[in-house]
Amino acid sequence: PRELYTRDGAGAMISAQSYDAIRPAISEDIPGILRVIEPLEAAGVLARRGRDLLEMEIARFLVAVRDEAVIGCAAVYPYADTDMAELACLAIAADSRGRGGGGQLLNAAQTQARDAGARRLFTLTTQTADWFTERGFEPADIDNLPCDKQTLYNSQRRAKVFIKRL
Repeated sequence: PRELYTRDGAGAMISAQSYDAIRPAISEDIPGILRVIEPLEAAGVLARRGRDLLEMEIARFLVAVRDEAVIGCAAVYPYADTDMAELACLAIAADSRGRGGGGQLLNAAQTQARDAGARRLFTLTTQTADWFTERGFEPADIDNLPCDKQTLYNSQRRAKVFIKRL
């Protein structure tokens, strides 16, 4: 049985504010982002990023929120002097997966990349190649990445490169 008093319980609710939303992250979201990404970092699915890095790069992040709690995140990094942006750290909390939040974050990230002047969005993934392929990303080589990203590529992770035209 599901209860109305849990975040995803059953019942009717009237609210003046949005229950589910995708929005730019703010520094107060950092604990929620860490709750989402730390289990995935520990499992080797995501590259590790500490609180310090999140604090410096919070303006790059979008968050998915449900009832004001962070349930997902994604980051967009435009590459100057190229037509590319990177989609990084796309993650949804385990108890919120399968409800479309990842797709909503992807759509918002694509819009953010386009608004920053990107015509192509790339991502590196170790385990979710099928998910990205289903959403229009195509396999690519490391050589297709911006030079700055090529030099930072960690071959030990064996991440696959995917690129999508926006």
